[in-house]
Amino acid sequence: MMKVIKLILQFFLLELINVAVLVQKSNNKISDRSILIIRLDAIGDYILFRNFIKILKENVKYRDYKVTLVGNIRWMELAQYLDSDYVDKFILIDPVKFHKNLIYRYIELRKITSLGSEIVINPVWSRTYDMDCVVKVINAKEKIGFKGDLSNINPLIKRISDRYYTYLIDGENNIIFEFYRNKEFFEKLLGYEIKIKKPHIENKKNTSQRVKELKDLNYCVLFIGASADFRKWGIENFAKVAEYLKQNYNYEIILCGGVEDVEKTIDFEKIYGRDYRNLVGKTSLIDMIEILSVAKLVITTETFTHHLAVALNVKKIIVISNGNHFGRFVPYPKEIWENHYTVFNPEIEKDLIKYEKLSNRYGYGSNLDINEITADRVIKEIDKILYKKEF
Repeated sequence: MMKVIKLILQFFLLELINVAVLVQKSNNKISDRSILIIRLDAIGDYILFRNFIKILKENVKYRDYKVTLVGNIRWMELAQYLDSDYVDKFILIDPVKFHKNLIYRYIELRKITSLGSEIVINPVWSRTYDMDCVVKVINAKEKIGFKGDLSNINPLIKRISDRYYTYLIDGENNIIFEFYRNKEFFEKLLGYEIKIKKPHIENKKNTSQRVKELKDLNYCVLFIGASADFRKWGIENFAKVAEYLKQNYNYEIILCGGVEDVEKTIDFEKIYGRDYRNLVGKTSLIDMIEILSVAKLVITTETFTHHLAVALNVKKIIVISNGNHFGRFVPYPKEIWENHYTVFNPEIEKDLIKYEKLSNRYGYGSNLDINEITADRVIKEIDKILYKKEF
């Protein structure tokens, strides 16, 4: 009961901010031939989405439109680096502050609504009320979104925020891989089949000193970070895998992760006890493009890294996952990238042939322990991939 009361109070508080913004937007003109796209979700979501911006921009109907992207500050550097040819203006939002800090929320909404836009697009299947609020307050002739699901929003609140849109696109109600979900949205928006088969990063001539050095190395990237603790695999497991890779395949080891993972490298060094390159907390997303692009093997938790590796056509990718969002983000469909392999919690692996059942059970979350996956299980997958053996 208290949870419901808290939700109602929070909703009305956020609505008050919306009203305050709406009162002041009456003189904001709509910019003709303009599109505003909203995406406040995570880095991996952006990688699975970004290729469709180009497709939208090159469509005959929208070719002369100016595109503004309202996006998550965590991946905006990457967006500016990769998509400046198709996006005319970038607006950076910190989604955590936007959700929790009311003053910050008001300031950012005012900034966005001052633009006005002929068309507003929210292509996110699992919408949040925060994204819907941006749609509500901005001046626009058309406001287009996905009907979506209830994984990130209360049913009653969604019923209200559905009315913020002039048009909601229907989607398949079953769980499908997120790249295909984005494809579904833009095919229905544009009215034709889109031929794109996978997320990809167009070749950029990369002559940085780092890439020149890395090209001469036979190396594996171990990415130890993740956005949530339940996705993080024990550092002692990574150390055992690194030792095996060095001893049996003579791989140089490059360790990557976020700033919050820096302390884990102390334990890694104690167990591994060999030379390696420690880039934990020292890389930007653009750095990660350089590092992954010439890697021989990438082993990572279920985070943005494996989506980026697929987009870069890395030939051998292993993901360690507790099954969270099964069917939406893992496993990768083989027709998208056959060189992507996922090692799941044993509870999932014993039932892998029942894909639909697992999607329905874990498609919107998993409480399985990722550390029930052993280092030996990942080593087995390494041997299977590198030797092409059948086990």
